[in-house]
Amino acid sequence: MSELRQKKSARTRLAMATALSNALAEQSLSEISVKALCREAEVSEATFFNYFPGKQNLMGYLAQLWLLELGWQAAAAAQTAPGLPAIRRLYAHSARSCTRRPGLMRELIAWLAHGGSLDATLKLDAFERKLVFPELDGIESTPLKGIDALIVPQLEAAVSVGQLPDNTLIPMLLSLLLAILFGVPLTLLSSHPGKIADLYQQQLQLVWSGVRAAAGGHQRVL
Repeated sequence: MSELRQKKSARTRLAMATALSNALAEQSLSEISVKALCREAEVSEATFFNYFPGKQNLMGYLAQLWLLELGWQAAAAAQTAPGLPAIRRLYAHSARSCTRRPGLMRELIAWLAHGGSLDATLKLDAFERKLVFPELDGIESTPLKGIDALIVPQLEAAVSVGQLPDNTLIPMLLSLLLAILFGVPLTLLSSHPGKIADLYQQQLQLVWSGVRAAAGGHQRVL
């Protein structure tokens, strides 16, 4: 594919993703028609289906963009304050996303909870990444990872520097953190999205304290 066609393709995909993101502010995914998305994005239905087999696949594209941005935030935090501070920053960013785009995040979390998976054939090239996130330096080379792969290295770092006990059961702790990441927004998005950040941090602090108490250790509180 030529560079010109590659850029046109990226802009077309982004236009359709933006149309869906905007529509989710007022409707659920099930209520949104492909025809309406195409009208908003100013593309034909044939063009839509040339890029995405259906709405669920376009939702998967939005999920990739969210995970890419989350990955950039996690990497930036890990450079200056790895471990628990990096996890707190990751959750704080997720809370900001919920406040800015509650409809999109509600559907995105539901999509992930119902087994939505990333399309390995859908690649985000450097131009597309910079087009979506022009303010994020280095986004072109940021690896696209699942949430597990963003959190686990920071839990391991927290153990290695004494923020968490040496006998921390990371797989079990990961399951709890994922429940918080998805459960808090599902509880508050419809009523009080602005409270998600505070509840995230309260829940995280309770988890860290519980892990330390269960281990009988005296690790410092961050």
